[in-house]
Amino acid sequence: MLNKFLKRTPLVLLALNFIACSFMTPKSVPSAADIEREEQAIYAFFTGDGPVLIMQETNTNISKDNPEQSIEYIKSGLKNISQETLDSYLDRNAQPTLLSPDMELGTEYTLVTADDLYEITSQPNWGELLSEKYQGTHGYIIFSRVGFNSTLDQAVVYVGSVAGPLMGAGFYYLMEKKNGDWVIKEQVNVWIS
Repeated sequence: MLNKFLKRTPLVLLALNFIACSFMTPKSVPSAADIEREEQAIYAFFTGDGPVLIMQETNTNISKDNPEQSIEYIKSGLKNISQETLDSYLDRNAQPTLLSPDMELGTEYTLVTADDLYEITSQPNWGELLSEKYQGTHGYIIFSRVGFNSTLDQAVVYVGSVAGPLMGAGFYYLMEKKNGDWVIKEQVNVWIS
């Protein structure tokens, strides 16, 4: 009897050690470089072939008057978004930031300020003026910062695309990484013109 006990003890101790280590091991946290690389991969997904005009300041299109309503709208449209991804999105977008001119998007792009855009879009023929000033572009894109889960395989981003006067739309996209590539899992429309 004692012999059986002694034979099983190492196995039991090994199993208990494995279980304890599984619960005690801290989750790995992605590096800032990993997050930046994945954010640029998602932006590249939406830019297509260049040249592309991108608003330099990020925007979430979350209402300042009633942010809770905007967040509930996102959650209702992106049913599979994890709370971790949504929290990351809200945290990374607490303040607007300026996109870097050094992003690697795989296409030619120009960052434009809101003031420069306003100067053009306040004109009645702004679609033509924009195309003249930024030749080869067809409107402009607005991005938020991208929120991620800790394994960097789920993301949420706001993308506004304006092709010309009364030709645009804004969406929240829930992205999923499959076989190394980002794909759209769900989307919810925020505005259209």
